[in-house]
Amino acid sequence: MEKKNRVALVAAVTVAVVAAIAVPTVALQAESRTVAQGQAQPVDRGDSGRLVSDTAIANLDPSLADVSARADRITYKSKSVDGRDVVVSGALLTPKGQAPAGGWPVVAWQHGSSGIADRCAPSTALNKDGKVDLYGYAAFVAQLLKAGYAVTATDYEGLGTDGQHPYIVADSEARGAIDSVRAGMEADSGLSNKHFLVGHSQGGHASIAASELEPTWGEGLDFRGVVGLAPVTDVGAAYKYGDPGPVDRGFYMLALAGLQTKHPDLRYADFLGPQALAMLPATQQECTSEIWTQFSANMGDELPDYNFTPQSPDAALKIQDWLDEESRPSAKSPAPMLLVMGSSDPSIRINVTKQAVQNAKTYGTDAAFTLYPGKDHYGVLAPRVDGGAADDVVDWLNAHVN
Repeated sequence: MEKKNRVALVAAVTVAVVAAIAVPTVALQAESRTVAQGQAQPVDRGDSGRLVSDTAIANLDPSLADVSARADRITYKSKSVDGRDVVVSGALLTPKGQAPAGGWPVVAWQHGSSGIADRCAPSTALNKDGKVDLYGYAAFVAQLLKAGYAVTATDYEGLGTDGQHPYIVADSEARGAIDSVRAGMEADSGLSNKHFLVGHSQGGHASIAASELEPTWGEGLDFRGVVGLAPVTDVGAAYKYGDPGPVDRGFYMLALAGLQTKHPDLRYADFLGPQALAMLPATQQECTSEIWTQFSANMGDELPDYNFTPQSPDAALKIQDWLDEESRPSAKSPAPMLLVMGSSDPSIRINVTKQAVQNAKTYGTDAAFTLYPGKDHYGVLAPRVDGGAADDVVDWLNAHVN
């Protein structure tokens, strides 16, 4: 963060602490940076990506069951945010029909925010009809399957398995995504090692982060490209504090929980007022749709902004640094990148995503951006007939698969 922004931030938070009034939102733009792209250093993955278990999903949503030859919940080895061996869960789905020569190309799918409680894991979470629909992403994933792509869909570390989910912590998300490809290949010999990274919202952040780890964590795999749909890129801007409204405030509280896995010294009382602290259990026990409902029911969207603000100038500087540390892109992707979003997205700002594309190009990535008029945060996932990006994403994958 530039010095003048830090000074402004300290001043704003000081006013809030003294006068107990709302802190103006600090919107931080990721700066274009130039880095030397050296030779990737080898990493010790251990047995990350090794399959642990593979069980058929019995209650799969019909939109997925109709287009998949197999749909399994898998668990596999990975590395935690602090380097420990952990088990991560996810889903593996394969298309119907005969696999092409060399095997089905793979899309490693990364989902958007579902929460941090285990019951919010997309591979097991049930919709209102009691079916697994990958937390509402069934229609988009079905298009990938119909186009001839196998799909590995990580739940992320700590979401559906032991431990806390490191929500919005880039390297944790990235390792879980890449490791899902190796686990899928072990579970089904019909999969190719040729793969893409595709994600929405939080998952777009995960996809971009994973693309940067491909030269090391993905060594030996054939990485073909990355697609971020309405991706979180500038984390410091996306999870800004002090905003009115249940959605932004809920995201801020989820981000605090995720950051605590990487920064154990994080104290919630340093970043939340007393009324917000009372609502914290809801964000740790419920899934995102319920979190927003809880905020509205308990008037969380009408609490003073001070409750959702760092409680001291030092805390403000600390949290901003922690958030900015997770921003992506931060290095070159070795394969092409496509970022897309809708013009009516209330959560992701157009100028921030455009800046992310420019940052990626600065690092040497072949990056492109497409804007979909009138589409909101989830509408961008719709098929072409409804003005969304789904068919264009498939076309882009097809153009880069060989």
